[in-house]
Amino acid sequence: MIVLISDKFKKIRSEKHQKRNSIFEDNLKNLKITRTAIQFIALLFIFMAWSSSLRSQVNYDHFVRLGQMELQKSNYLEAINNFNTAIYSKKEGFEAYFLRGIAKFSLGDFQGAINDFSKTISLHPLYVRAYHYRGISRDRMYDYALAISDFDKALKIDPFNAELFLARGDTKLHLNDYTGAVEDYTSAIDLDHEQAAAWLNRGISFHLLDKHEKALADLNQAIQLDYFNVQVWAKRGIVQYELDSLDQAISDFDHAISLDDENPLVYFQRGLTYLKLGDTVATLQDYDKVIELEPDNALTFYNRALIKSMQENYEEALEDYTVVTQINPLNVYAYFNRGIVNAELENLDHAEADFTKCIEIFPDFVGAYVNRSVVRQQKGNRFGSIQDHDIAMNIIEELNSDKQDFETIYRRYQDSIYFNKIIEFEADFVSGNVKKGRIQFQRINILPKPNIFLVYAIKSSDPAAEKNTKNEYYDENIAKFNANNRFGIKLVFTTREWPVSNETTINELQRIDSAILIAGDTAGAYFMKGVVNSMLQNYSIAISAYDKALKHDPYISYAYLNRGTTQYELDEFMYNEQEYTSAITISRGGQDNTRKVVDEPDYQSTIDDYNRVIRQNPDLPFVYYNRANVKLSLKEYHRAIDDYSQAIELEPDMAEAYYNRALTLLFLEENELACKDLSIAGELGITEAYNVIKRYCHK
Repeated sequence: MIVLISDKFKKIRSEKHQKRNSIFEDNLKNLKITRTAIQFIALLFIFMAWSSSLRSQVNYDHFVRLGQMELQKSNYLEAINNFNTAIYSKKEGFEAYFLRGIAKFSLGDFQGAINDFSKTISLHPLYVRAYHYRGISRDRMYDYALAISDFDKALKIDPFNAELFLARGDTKLHLNDYTGAVEDYTSAIDLDHEQAAAWLNRGISFHLLDKHEKALADLNQAIQLDYFNVQVWAKRGIVQYELDSLDQAISDFDHAISLDDENPLVYFQRGLTYLKLGDTVATLQDYDKVIELEPDNALTFYNRALIKSMQENYEEALEDYTVVTQINPLNVYAYFNRGIVNAELENLDHAEADFTKCIEIFPDFVGAYVNRSVVRQQKGNRFGSIQDHDIAMNIIEELNSDKQDFETIYRRYQDSIYFNKIIEFEADFVSGNVKKGRIQFQRINILPKPNIFLVYAIKSSDPAAEKNTKNEYYDENIAKFNANNRFGIKLVFTTREWPVSNETTINELQRIDSAILIAGDTAGAYFMKGVVNSMLQNYSIAISAYDKALKHDPYISYAYLNRGTTQYELDEFMYNEQEYTSAITISRGGQDNTRKVVDEPDYQSTIDDYNRVIRQNPDLPFVYYNRANVKLSLKEYHRAIDDYSQAIELEPDMAEAYYNRALTLLFLEENELACKDLSIAGELGITEAYNVIKRYCHK
């Protein structure tokens, strides 16, 4: 069970450390800020007054309108930012919660949407649309009973709402309650005869009830009402395909493609129809088009590989199966069929490896044991072959209690026909969704966010650099320092993603360095030198500068933070460099050709620096976040979660901490907790969170 770090970890700072850490470590310990105490106190009171009145000054309606405008343009992330501001200014504003829920739903964050719709309902219990959309969100999460409950509540408030009957009918359709679905769609049609979606889905329900004439009549009506809707034509084509009216199906798919020639699902379904007609050339052309539009569509690669195998085009089939295993490393069918192809090509070692992988994924996979037995026999491994044969026979015997010829059954499992069925269900067809503002469909590498360190936020003339700046954070001391220092320095806590211009940074360093040295602050000068060189990834120079700063003043906790973070990056860099060098070493005759084992870094010096920060400044959230990242590298997952939790407790808006904690929880298969964190991370501005939600949070 995941347990948040308790208050016992919040140690009370000593009076000595509190004094030293008060105004940015005594303004970087002797930074010689020349403002008078009266000026400083006056400025502080102004800042406090501004901070306390900020919420009341924000125009709630203005930001709700801005959010609505972004929603209409499908700029969902910008919409969420505006609704966040509106909610900050007016906690009881139900409209902002509801509209933010719509934006989250559009990004595939269904649980986040449910949370916002629930908040809307708590503020406005009679708001029908909140029940309506919460029901749809729950349907998307496969919580059908709760979805039905929401639709029922909404219909009690508004019993003449056709869209509510339509939504409840959809959920009943998902529950295979086709009769109940027809009743709801009929109610929707009675209330709104031009509701094309109700005609369409009632037609599908009739089809599933084997009432095909009624089904086609409803689908025809849907097309008349919404002639330019690609989905309507595609679905009628699918029904025609299932009824073996293949020419009519091709005609519908052709028309759908004439309306949208970049819809991969339609090409996929037309390819299946051509295959039924025996036209493998046309099928492969359509599959090629799907892959052009949707390069990660594993299902299409799989089906294409099957056709190529049947055509004895084994080399190309092998390539396609390999792509499937890269996209989905746990696809047991792809490994099995690739093993068959490798056996046909007499790649016996590879074939054996594929069947072994099948068994690792599914230990009771009879076909894999049977075929591995054959391959091992061909390789001369008689003992292994017999062993696999016996295991397969035992599994078959357990599965077949009645008396049968087990050897005949055994031989069936060897045939590649065992998994040579073309798969007809929908793949993850998402082409076109990115350009519609649905960021969750973009392809990313899922990686934790990097460490946070203190940087000098030098103003850049490059508008692109300003646009690319990520989240920036402050603590009380840094905020005071930025407001009061006479050198124009702005320090922020942020990640390596902060844009850096080498020339501008170096010039600015020279200016600050000279000014600080003239002011007589040696520790401050070395600290700033360390900050800038950390930003430029001049690791050794930066660490040396922090060493000197701490030699002059051992109580600059920010120097320990940055030094530890810089040392961590240096350790990572050196380890990766050694791994690369070891991997490409070419052995010459007479030399040891074994690859050198490179020890992973223990990051002890980084941990020591972070622990020093915590002793001096235990309320600094960024040190816990960074220490969690280090523990993640050390595979101490539960300890990492504890530190991420502490960081979040101290800084509830630290998006990176939610995101990294979510990835850690996903690794530990705590998906429900992870998805809650991902929703918050996305709400706070980490766009990649919606990609991860799409992959792992839809049951």
